[in-house]
Amino acid sequence: MSIPEALRDYAIQLGFPESETLGRIFAILYEGENAVKVVAALPGTAAEVAQKTGLPEKHAADVAAQLLMQGRIVVDFKRPNVFRRFPAMIELRDSSVLDPNAPQELFELWERLVLKESTPLVEGLKKRDVTAMVRVIPIERTVQAQNTVLDVDSARKIFSEASLITAVPCVCRTVARKNGRGQNCPAPETAVCMQTNLFAMGVLTRKLGEKLSKDEALKRIGEAEDAGLVHMVRNNVQKDMFMCNCCACCCTGLYFLQQLNFPGSIAPSRFRVKLDPNACSGCGICEERCQFHAITMNDAASINLNQCYGCGNCVITCPEEALALEEIRPREFIRVKAK
Repeated sequence: MSIPEALRDYAIQLGFPESETLGRIFAILYEGENAVKVVAALPGTAAEVAQKTGLPEKHAADVAAQLLMQGRIVVDFKRPNVFRRFPAMIELRDSSVLDPNAPQELFELWERLVLKESTPLVEGLKKRDVTAMVRVIPIERTVQAQNTVLDVDSARKIFSEASLITAVPCVCRTVARKNGRGQNCPAPETAVCMQTNLFAMGVLTRKLGEKLSKDEALKRIGEAEDAGLVHMVRNNVQKDMFMCNCCACCCTGLYFLQQLNFPGSIAPSRFRVKLDPNACSGCGICEERCQFHAITMNDAASINLNQCYGCGNCVITCPEEALALEEIRPREFIRVKAK
């Protein structure tokens, strides 16, 4: 299905200007002439959308509100009366498939777009100075240096200081399972994709997930670590955060990194693993737990440091304590709070 002319600029923005798959996705997400008109007019308030489209203001507001609740558009955090389109394909996918009424066809279409049609998008991003949207943060108890400042690298601090916490089913795992993948995923059954503050408020507004106490959030962080998942958070420091806990079998970011050779999809942590070869027994546990495929085993572990993202997964279960994380990047490596 072709892209509607009114949404062609949006298809270009998302990186799929000629995709019939995206055309069909748009047809499902923005059903009806008025929905297309409203999306084409964004960003804007209901009054501004009405002025651009010629629709009555109340009708424009009703259409925008419905699209918002379905996860097909979003509001500006700083100006909650301003509706806008999602700026990136992954954000639109993640929000739209969390809609409990999303049809099976939508999951299949997103799978096709991401796994079959994303190569030109990624190749274009490789040529630009693109900053990764997410970064890895380490498992805290794997960091040995006593003088390391862990405030910006602490999953537990993020959630201990949050005023509101939610959890939703992992989008990547949901899409994978809807398409017959991820049956052996190590992730726990409880939701470990979590949000704080304004992100959490959006989850509750759409009735998508569950509200968590701080103790429950910390418990789920531990469950994710025990399962060998990688903590990933927004790649800037601010109070409104999300944390994904990722696996190589389902995660789209890891797919872009490993299958499409796009290291810019994920920023590493400030740490990197260090091996004491004399202590390594060659048990192979670290190789099994590494979601970045940075470790291979012969008689002992061999680490490709260029593929190490400093998550600490290998360190946490090493029976010989032959592995540790060392700080190799300054605190300034992390993006400052968005203005």
